[in-house]
Amino acid sequence: MNLPLTVASRAAKAFQDREDAKTRERYGAAVDPGLVSAGAQVAPDVINATVADDAELTMTAAAVLAAAKTRPVAYVDVRGAADWSGGHLRGALHMPMAEVNMRVSELPWDQLVVAYCDDGATSTQAVRFFRERGMEDTFVLAGGLVAWRAAGGEVAR
Repeated sequence: MNLPLTVASRAAKAFQDREDAKTRERYGAAVDPGLVSAGAQVAPDVINATVADDAELTMTAAAVLAAAKTRPVAYVDVRGAADWSGGHLRGALHMPMAEVNMRVSELPWDQLVVAYCDDGATSTQAVRFFRERGMEDTFVLAGGLVAWRAAGGEVAR
């Protein structure tokens, strides 16, 4: 009886090891992209590529609100607990960046996924992580909660 469980456990471990290796390759020595230091040194060619790619990852609040009228949208708040309790998008899933690696399977693959934070840096990192796992219909909310409020979006407390 233990054989199937042992085999499944080894397969899960091998899969997680592959995912961890991809994460380390992309984000450096940190096991979780949420643990990458804000002052970490990044090669200039990576920075230039990142800036060019950021525009493709972003949706304005107005565009998200318009999309929500025609299709389901899943909102993901990647901020910490203190920021979450201060206000968040109604119906948003609270997934702090430190938990993204472990909780990515909670996201709906058949919906538009919009991640947000305060300044866009953390949510951009989360969206890159999601896209590396095949979730192409994932975007950053440009301007975060401030832009959302300005566009007339609902905020819950």
